[in-house]
Amino acid sequence: MAATLRIATVMALAATLLADVVEQGPRDSAPSGLLAAVARGDITPPVGIAQMNWGSQTHVRAAGIDPAGMKATALVLSDGNQKFAMVDVDRISSAGLEPAIAAAARRTGIPEAHIRIGATHTHAGVMVSPAKGPPGLDLTPLVDMAERYRLSVIDKIAGLIAEANGRLEPAHIHGGRGKGTININRRVRADGDSPPAVGRNPAGFVDRELVVFRIDDANGQAMAILANFQCHGTVLAYENRFISPDWIGMVRATVEQAFPGALALFFQGAAGNQGPIEGFSGDLGVAHRLGRTLGHQIASVAVQIETVNRVPTFEGFVESTAFQAKQHWRVRGPRDATMRFTSRIVDVPRRTYSEDEIANMRSRLERAQQQLGQLPESATALERHQAGARVRRFADLLAQWIQPVDPTPLQIEVQALRVGELALVAMPGEPFAEIGVAVKRASPFEFTMFCGYSDGVGGDYVPTADEYQYGGYEVERSPYNPGAAANVIEAASALLASLR
Repeated sequence: MAATLRIATVMALAATLLADVVEQGPRDSAPSGLLAAVARGDITPPVGIAQMNWGSQTHVRAAGIDPAGMKATALVLSDGNQKFAMVDVDRISSAGLEPAIAAAARRTGIPEAHIRIGATHTHAGVMVSPAKGPPGLDLTPLVDMAERYRLSVIDKIAGLIAEANGRLEPAHIHGGRGKGTININRRVRADGDSPPAVGRNPAGFVDRELVVFRIDDANGQAMAILANFQCHGTVLAYENRFISPDWIGMVRATVEQAFPGALALFFQGAAGNQGPIEGFSGDLGVAHRLGRTLGHQIASVAVQIETVNRVPTFEGFVESTAFQAKQHWRVRGPRDATMRFTSRIVDVPRRTYSEDEIANMRSRLERAQQQLGQLPESATALERHQAGARVRRFADLLAQWIQPVDPTPLQIEVQALRVGELALVAMPGEPFAEIGVAVKRASPFEFTMFCGYSDGVGGDYVPTADEYQYGGYEVERSPYNPGAAANVIEAASALLASLR
């Protein structure tokens, strides 16, 4: 009996000494009740596939592949009763990938409404549009090639969701926030004879909030880093001939270097009026540099996240050169992992155009047609291409603007997911940054991500009401009237409040 007591005493002393040396973390916590898993797949297409993302480009086929590659990453979360899946995919939009949701639901039993596909919004991926392609060029082979690629991505996404769903394990999650520095307002104001343009507007509104969620396994090993930031994937533009995830690919690579064994997911934010500080380039090095910059900023936030509840605990004093208080950080338990979900279809006002606006657009088209017809024989191929692209842009807008007025509102789907003190709001299309900021500020949760470019009803640019007076690309092509942004903000804020 005495020997047994001595052994127990020694073991207790050893455990105490070890606790002083090895900091406590998730492995010392009770389970949170959250289960999670991630799966990554390569969706890099072949060289030679259509890459027609820019009206100003003169090439139609990709000539190379960014070493960062094109990726799709699936995250599945469960509280033991319900499951949710989120997919980060290198694509300009999620449109066309809806069959992946139905396929994954059949394979996993996860309800379709609980599966979200979010596009990173790279403009350097696969794209083909016969209606906007170079006149006289048969694009049928490229259309067929792009369609086969789309179907392969659908299969890949459904498989990744099923893979992650099949290996769920106990996990802990929490969030943090920081500052990203690679974005700027992209709506350049008209100035004299210079019309409004897409570029860099240092005086415009910019949202540099960076929201990060970290998911650890039961042993404290990071399994997933989720980052939410708002910036168009337009570093690479008309001169670029590489299929690329743009700057987002290097974000993931940089974060994953900092957290070996973890997968990074990037959820594009409200980037409708947010562009890169250096963009419209053909240089992969620029995209990689900006990606590494944001990747390090994400990693800096992620490494400080406490996925379990740890507090400094007073445990007496130690005699040393100084009289030291013993205040090691001890785990008090898991963080809240309550999961709740809700969604709403929001009615938003449909865009209407005045007679003056239509007349002005008609005049712009006529001038562009005259400029194209008056090009001298000495004009370069690029000059002819630019003049033709200008005509097509104004013709497309005029055709949209002169459609008969439809009094029925348009609809946008807004989704909200809660995991403990974390929340994620998602919607299709390209909301302006002010929308995301308003929703995040109204959120009752400690950390909230606002994600655009998601699947669901709706799409296209959602400007704020005061931006319509300045015109420009985003406003001219938006299908929504002023008031749409306010409707989205109100609906998203109400959804978050209902999850509390």
